[in-house]
Amino acid sequence: MIENQEFIHVTEAGDAFFYMPIDGILGLGLPANIIGRVTTPIQNILPRLDAPLFTFWMDKKPPLTIGNAGLITFGAVDTINCQPEVSYVPLSSDIHWQFAIESFSIGNFSESKSAQVVSSTGTSWIGAPPQIIEAIVKQTSAIYDLLNKFYTVDCSTAKAQPDLVFKISGIKYNVPPGEYILDIGVGDGQCVLAFFEIPLGQLEMDWILGEAWTRTYCNIYDYGQKRIGFAKAYHSKI
Repeated sequence: MIENQEFIHVTEAGDAFFYMPIDGILGLGLPANIIGRVTTPIQNILPRLDAPLFTFWMDKKPPLTIGNAGLITFGAVDTINCQPEVSYVPLSSDIHWQFAIESFSIGNFSESKSAQVVSSTGTSWIGAPPQIIEAIVKQTSAIYDLLNKFYTVDCSTAKAQPDLVFKISGIKYNVPPGEYILDIGVGDGQCVLAFFEIPLGQLEMDWILGEAWTRTYCNIYDYGQKRIGFAKAYHSKI
């Protein structure tokens, strides 16, 4: 129980929230990203935890499936849903759960330069720079859906598509095509390439790693040591 917890009352929200089956947002960001002078729930419970961190695990389930779709473990690394090997990287920002990647590759494309990345549990797709989007489209032979404003590939080719490979602190992390190519009911046998473009210089970060990343790897958000850890996630059999 969190006693005397303050809330921020939102009087006007974006249209997207109208379609979401939620009544609010529980922010678990860093203190420097707080709006106003409100003490957040995570700040209130940190002193009570065995360790000042939490683990975010997201399962992979078919649409309209009953059951737990994920778990947040406060104060410990989740050793049930996550593999025991955890690799940590220091944060590069006081505002976001942000860190540096050393390189990115997909298929025959590789970009070996440092980029700033944010791990986001509240973002469904992956945000990437324009040249990366262009490379992914080329490597997957995706086509642009002008009506819906996203790229698609034939669902029958999804399993044969290349992994996304991120190099972080000398370790390569693979994201399989089943995580970034999604069947969301577009029709005509087409699956969506789950990416959106981040224009150069528009944000403080170059990438936003959404659910494709947080499903593949458990993310351990460590407030105490200002770092973030990654461990391969276990999933239910589909």
